[in-house]
Amino acid sequence: MSQELYEIENIRGADELLGPNITDDIMDKAQQWLTYFAATLSVQADEIAPSFVVTELITAYAMREVCIKKSYALGAPVWGPGKSTNSTADYFGQKLKYYESRIKELENRITAADLTGGKEGKAGYRSVNLYRG
Repeated sequence: MSQELYEIENIRGADELLGPNITDDIMDKAQQWLTYFAATLSVQADEIAPSFVVTELITAYAMREVCIKKSYALGAPVWGPGKSTNSTADYFGQKLKYYESRIKELENRITAADLTGGKEGKAGYRSVNLYRG
């Protein structure tokens, strides 16, 4: 991606628990997830334009990665309380569920035009302008 799509400090500030755990590796993986999603909409990585929508999605990807790493590292149940006698709440597992649902919501709403800043006429988008008169 030729241009900076996000500001790392904005992403770190998005979640008080998870933000301080964001590393360059996690951001690289979040960008790979963004590129993968964009490809499903026939958008190339270099066509992705910085925007609020892109920042929201890449933030959710990054936070999900932190949750996965932290939850598994603690040895706590990832998907909620299990049969263990450990009564310690797995906050990372709980946040993982939230970010999974947030990603699903965003991916269902975001279009190729959202990722490219509204560029029209791209082959493969299969969209047409409709007018009512």
